[in-house]
Amino acid sequence: MHIDKELLQRIAEGDQDAFARLYIAFYDKVYSVALMYLKVHELAEDSTQQVFLKLWEKRGSLVAVNDMNAFIFIIARNEIFNNLRKSSRQITYRALVSERFLQETGSPEELLILKQRAGMIEQVIGRLPERQQQAFRLSRESGLRHKEIAGIMKVSVTTVKEHISHALHHIRTTLIVHKDELLLLLVYLLCHTPV
Repeated sequence: MHIDKELLQRIAEGDQDAFARLYIAFYDKVYSVALMYLKVHELAEDSTQQVFLKLWEKRGSLVAVNDMNAFIFIIARNEIFNNLRKSSRQITYRALVSERFLQETGSPEELLILKQRAGMIEQVIGRLPERQQQAFRLSRESGLRHKEIAGIMKVSVTTVKEHISHALHHIRTTLIVHKDELLLLLVYLLCHTPV
């Protein structure tokens, strides 16, 4: 839709009726794009409202806009991406809280086995060659990417991947070898738990 400079000038001067025409002209397009990416009606509606709120806040500069379609699309894109980023952080946080909550609500037997397993893994990591241990800890405990680890360790990304792969192999092997011990511990705990 073509929006003329006269309408933009009226909006810049605070004319709410002129802004309502802009809103009506672009609302469906903005909402459709938001819904396509966000997949939830309420989030799409909120994002669409934020786009028009930002347009109203920037109304003084709208006269300089040559392509209103592109301008609104860029504001909408940025708002949608911000919303997606925020949702992603919330999902990650919820997963972390859920994981912690589930660990806390486990039975004492489950908690003991988890502690045993964690202790076993820590022992395996402690026995790894120094460089494997460093690469593994930087990856899993510090959350660094392979490229970042390579920079810190002054080795190639391939070497970092190999170190981490070897470390994971040692951990898996140890857990498989000791799974019978963990299973026996569970059976013992179940048999000796007061009813």
